[in-house]
Amino acid sequence: MSTKPPTTLDPTSSIHALAITTGTHPLIIGPETYIHLRAHLSTVHGPLIIGQGCVVGEYTNIGLQSAVSDEESNGEERIKGEEGIVIGDHVVVEAKAVVEGSIGDGSVVECGARVGRGAVVGKYCKISPLCTVAPNEIIPDYTIIYGFNDRRIDRSGPEKLRAKTAEAQVEALKKAETAARAAQTARKGGG
Repeated sequence: MSTKPPTTLDPTSSIHALAITTGTHPLIIGPETYIHLRAHLSTVHGPLIIGQGCVVGEYTNIGLQSAVSDEESNGEERIKGEEGIVIGDHVVVEAKAVVEGSIGDGSVVECGARVGRGAVVGKYCKISPLCTVAPNEIIPDYTIIYGFNDRRIDRSGPEKLRAKTAEAQVEALKKAETAARAAQTARKGGG
């Protein structure tokens, strides 16, 4: 049986009733962050912090998926990743992505992409669909990973645009949630 992590949830954030949270380490979710159905947030092997204005898509897995083996730890007593995973502000993690590393502000992890254990993705990066960031890899700010894991740097001012995109998604989700609640209230009242 899985346990629920100690969770700090900002009152302006929303976790879908069918999202899954497991673990014993802290889970902290910042303001105006939306966690969609069947997203799995795991703190079994370390804490997880998700920043402000983030969107976590359906069937996404965020958190270390397994404990570190003896070979991986190189004899260290500390569990790798114990310091936790941090997802920065205005990050979008799309459906079916797997994230076992930290993601910088304004970055996008697209459908089916994978961020390996202990990797660090910089600010304003984009990991295209089905692309992979290797375990423990450090991705510089403004990097775009695309195609067959090709990389390029794009410093053409994506900060404001990506923040606006994430904010627009959050606003759309707020409107949809308000409309769904109104419809549910109307159904209950209408009998």
